[in-house]
Amino acid sequence: MLVVKNDNEIIEQGGVFALGNFDGVHLGHKEIIEIAKETSIKNSSYAGVIVFEPHPRKFFSKNSENFYLSDIKTKEFLLNRLGIECFVILNFDKNMAERSPEEFINEIIIEEIKPSVIIVGYDFRFGKNRAGDIEDLKRICSHNNIIVKIVEEQKKDETVLSSSNVRDLLKDGDFKAAEKMLGHKWLIKGTVVSGDKRGREIGFPTANLEVNDFLQINFGVYAVKVEIDGTSYNGVSNYGIRPTFDGERLLLETHLFDFSKDIYGKDIVVSFIEFIRKEKKFDGIDLLKEQIALDSKKAIKILDK
Repeated sequence: MLVVKNDNEIIEQGGVFALGNFDGVHLGHKEIIEIAKETSIKNSSYAGVIVFEPHPRKFFSKNSENFYLSDIKTKEFLLNRLGIECFVILNFDKNMAERSPEEFINEIIIEEIKPSVIIVGYDFRFGKNRAGDIEDLKRICSHNNIIVKIVEEQKKDETVLSSSNVRDLLKDGDFKAAEKMLGHKWLIKGTVVSGDKRGREIGFPTANLEVNDFLQINFGVYAVKVEIDGTSYNGVSNYGIRPTFDGERLLLETHLFDFSKDIYGKDIVVSFIEFIRKEKKFDGIDLLKEQIALDSKKAIKILDK
């Protein structure tokens, strides 16, 4: 998959592009992407996705609580898995935010990306103050012979498929319901960073990911599956701040079963399977070790189902 991160890179004209934020890449997003892929095949072209980074909501509300279902690295992983051929990341800055609907479409989409077809969801808005709607999009694109396709509201079990609804389910700890809306396990892709090696010292080494931009789920322990270089491993993760060690740094710490390789600096994908317990502070390392052993047994039982 070609990843385009700046306007100096050349994009082959005539592509079929889905345009939006695609946070979480849920089933509603996947419907838009499937239509883009099908259209590209009919047009003997290629399918791409255009997103904004940072998410406009984050740009305008820098101090708001974290809400990402998928950061840009995770989003790239999910889109690549769906067979998207070109992933365009538009830098959402003050200059982008100030563009009128016409300026955004004409100067960014048409001049730089040169699509033949644009596909968006029914509620897509664009331009300064979200002034542009799908009728504006159709009008502007028609002047440049660009076809616009609109994907109507999608539902799963009578519930609207939306990133907001997925966030609510994850915050409530209902990972199975969230999975139904996503069409996949909720997952995080990140680069393993150095910790203070406390886990290694007590016999439970961990692969640590920084998760500051992601939606804040319940602090606690989860049964997980981890993909490393295309191979899947079982594990148990702690999502939180490690109160036993008076921690403040938010981390996803994952202990992999039957694994001893050095993976510092490598990208891994952690998929959340089931919640086990809330994070708690223990009165001593021995009690913590006993609990981690029990958590590991529970995780193994869950993952062996």
